[in-house]
Amino acid sequence: MTRLLLSLVLLCSVVAACGSSDATTTTGAPLADRSPADPQAPTADWVAGINAAGWHFHRHLVGNAVSSPTSIGLAFSLSRAGASPDTGETLDRIFGFPQVGLHPAANAVDLMLAESSAESTTLEVANRLFPDDSFSPLPEFLHTAASQYGAAVQPLDLDDGAAAAEVINGWVSENTRALIPRIVTERTVQGQQLVLVNTVYLHAKWAVPFHSALTGDGPFFTGNDQSVTAPFMHDADPVRRRYVRLADADAVELPYRDGGLAMWLIVPHDPAGLVAVEEGLDADALAELEATAQEGAVDLTMPKWEQTLPPTDLFEWLCPLGFCPRAPFERIAPPIFITAAIHGAKVIVDEEGTEAAAATAMAFADSAPPPADLTIVADRPFLWAIVHQDTGALLFIGRLVDPSA
Repeated sequence: MTRLLLSLVLLCSVVAACGSSDATTTTGAPLADRSPADPQAPTADWVAGINAAGWHFHRHLVGNAVSSPTSIGLAFSLSRAGASPDTGETLDRIFGFPQVGLHPAANAVDLMLAESSAESTTLEVANRLFPDDSFSPLPEFLHTAASQYGAAVQPLDLDDGAAAAEVINGWVSENTRALIPRIVTERTVQGQQLVLVNTVYLHAKWAVPFHSALTGDGPFFTGNDQSVTAPFMHDADPVRRRYVRLADADAVELPYRDGGLAMWLIVPHDPAGLVAVEEGLDADALAELEATAQEGAVDLTMPKWEQTLPPTDLFEWLCPLGFCPRAPFERIAPPIFITAAIHGAKVIVDEEGTEAAAATAMAFADSAPPPADLTIVADRPFLWAIVHQDTGALLFIGRLVDPSA
């Protein structure tokens, strides 16, 4: 009996002082030319479904949390091309896939994300198929994978689990600049027929960086009258930012320098109020922040932080929704079925990316800066989300409960 292993991996490196990377990404040649973006593709429907599923997965996680709705969505969207009818219906229900134009929509979003890479922003998405060297997926599946997802094929001897895992993890590490060094194990891949992998990598600099000289330690209140010490970044003066006053929280947008990306922080008014805030939000509410924001002077204090989601079994989330191991994917090749779905993530947030240069300027003022319209001190558990503004896609979403963990 043949089997399919579906592996998902993502990374976000939202960096402010880790500098630029000289790493390169291995690119294989897909079996078909990549199709151009279809302007009529239902991208909004695809994004809405993926965002909703990603938010649902986020709420499944406990404590500190980081994940990528976009990475999960692209991997399952690609796998949908090989799903049997019943499996496809289940995936459509969970991920809200459009009934017509699914793969052109995913392709259009993927290509729009690639256009976000600019001088100060790197946003890269990669897909790859690792079939066993004795296994031949159906031509229709391979054509869709290549033309709509740019997925190259790299055959491996999957019976040699140790060697195959080393190759797959090496590809993932290279595509995520070593921030995710491992996504599969020898046991996970040994004896499989196909491993499907997606990576998302982001490196971006704030449009308005924080001054490292102003970073200092302070208490972060984790709840139950407990606190930990964390390094906090501060605006030197109130900065013109877009924000939204919610009933029980304040949300503020931190745009990146270019590429049409932004992070939203959602900070509860009550240090113990994160659960109530999350229960009152959904993916649509997050999307509406962009539409309802006003602009004003915001005095922001927020911690530096780093979060990791180790390789995590997605079936713990998916199986109660009706998608479990052994779901058939006969349009990849009969009688293929899925055995594993894994997701890993990492995010690093601090002041700014830096290259060395020098300039001297002197300015003299005779008055204090204007008062802030809003002061936000993120010294309590909060939500954050990184949004691709042109499509509304949630690239990454997270919850920070304890920055010292």
